[in-house]
Amino acid sequence: MKKVLAIVMILTMLVSLTGCGKDKSVETNSNSKNTESGKKTVELNFLYWADGVQKTLVENACKEYEKQTGVHIKAEALPADETFDSYIQTRMASNNLPDVSYMGEGDMMKYNEMGILADIDDLLSSGKIPKKLDAVTIKSPEGKTLGVGLSNQLVLLYYNKDMFDAAGIEYPPTKVEDAWTWDQFVEVAKKLTVDVNGKNATEDGFAPDKIQTYGIGFNCLCAFHQFWAMNANGGGVVSPDGKNFLWDTNESIEGLQNMVDLVYKYHVASPSLYTFNSAIGSVDATIGSGGYAMYTNGSWDLANLSAIDGVNVGVGVLPKMKNAVTMNCGAPMAIYNTSKHLKEAKDFYAYMVDPAKNLDLLKTGAWLPNEAGYYTDQALIDSWTTNLPKDAKETIISYSTTDGAIAQWPAYFVPAYNKMNTEYTKFIDKALSGEMSVKEAFDLCMPTIKTLFESGTVE
Repeated sequence: MKKVLAIVMILTMLVSLTGCGKDKSVETNSNSKNTESGKKTVELNFLYWADGVQKTLVENACKEYEKQTGVHIKAEALPADETFDSYIQTRMASNNLPDVSYMGEGDMMKYNEMGILADIDDLLSSGKIPKKLDAVTIKSPEGKTLGVGLSNQLVLLYYNKDMFDAAGIEYPPTKVEDAWTWDQFVEVAKKLTVDVNGKNATEDGFAPDKIQTYGIGFNCLCAFHQFWAMNANGGGVVSPDGKNFLWDTNESIEGLQNMVDLVYKYHVASPSLYTFNSAIGSVDATIGSGGYAMYTNGSWDLANLSAIDGVNVGVGVLPKMKNAVTMNCGAPMAIYNTSKHLKEAKDFYAYMVDPAKNLDLLKTGAWLPNEAGYYTDQALIDSWTTNLPKDAKETIISYSTTDGAIAQWPAYFVPAYNKMNTEYTKFIDKALSGEMSVKEAFDLCMPTIKTLFESGTVE
């Protein structure tokens, strides 16, 4: 799941930076080099994934850091796929780990369990790293801050303004407190779902087997629609502190059933959305093609809006069930605690997670700031929002400044998440295909998943 998400983000946005490390018995690859004057220059090894434009931006950031500090950054770029973690494992086995590297969201707990990550609490308490959003701050079960994500990626509601105008429907709200109720959302989706004969889902004679335009489409990554629905209905996977199992609660079951009902009860969403390991594409492929009136996807898709010709795309907050919330993701940076130059590694880390170093990405919408002040200080807001549509700016700021409005992806902080999710995928398609209810599917898998959660371990 974590790598599927990373690949989607690479294809649709400029990916975030992260950090990685090694086992305490392993020597890091950092060293000191002798300069022509005889002075030793610290060298840090930085491993990341990027291509194209982002690779250039990362390289430029590293060069600028070298100019400012004299610390040499040996940066190495890899593809954002399954080979990244394998490469780190190989480097670990050969006693040649980097000082800092990218890390998949679901890998933070794995490396923490190995005891090889350095915490960054000192950087936060000293103010060297200003207050970051809680949603991108990753803590260990013991409460130590292991890292932060470089980008605050949020699920947003994209929509075709032209279709809303033609149907005489008001645009979705851009403030969390004004979010549509679920019933309002379903009614709008019905009016925007049209069959080949021009009838919508509220009209007599509507043909659900001959739909031309669906009212709503969902990104198929589970964190971005299934887990969101559970949180929106007052449930979730686990509690925000990671202590209580919520996945099997009635609220979680009802929330996900509401999603399934959009397909099989109300006929406003396409059944093909629920092929678990696939997505129906970007906003361009969904709204831009005219096949969907509304679509939920990550904020990184904001960078693609300007390429959509002939369609006016709007952005708003997601509907609510019991709670008005969104989900977030964003690959984090981390530091290995065996670096030979831990202080220098931490200084470099603080530099790289500063939004001011990533303004080129922020201005496109491909990334969103990870720092709280960039949503409240007007000068900082202006530094990255001038090119964003007004409705997108309002929506993002509303989510990022409303307490409890961003549900953190449990991959960040639940040690057993990966094995829990693996078990979940064995059964959930039975509900998503309409073969059985969500409760029936949960009855089959949740006892095992809860036991995995209670193990409190990655492996």
